Amino acid sequence: MVGKTQSNSDKTLEKIKNKAQPVKVVDIDIALRMLKKYMDTQDINTLLSALETLKTETQNEAYQAQVIDAFNDLGIMQGAVLTYAPYLNIFVSDDPFGDY
Repeated sequence: MVGKTQSNSDKTLEKIKNKAQPVKVVDIDIALRMLKKYMDTQDINTLLSALETLKTETQNEAYQAQVIDAFNDLGIMQGAVLTYAPYLNIFVSDDPFGDY
């Protein structure tokens, strides 16, 4: 494995900064509603909490990192989350295996 120079969270935060549109409360609200409606909230509680926190200050990098970490910790549940809340794709790492 190649040595890492940045964590996946750091690289994903960089990707978010380079996007043309910032993280928006309205999009987070939609994602939260869809996830709460269609998924077992016990399975994704950490992600839901992180998203609620991010809503309070969308440009806070520490809050964004919490969402990224919570999403990455979902493992196989990531696919279901993205099915119901595709907006969260902005928090997906470009390097899911942390090789680079």
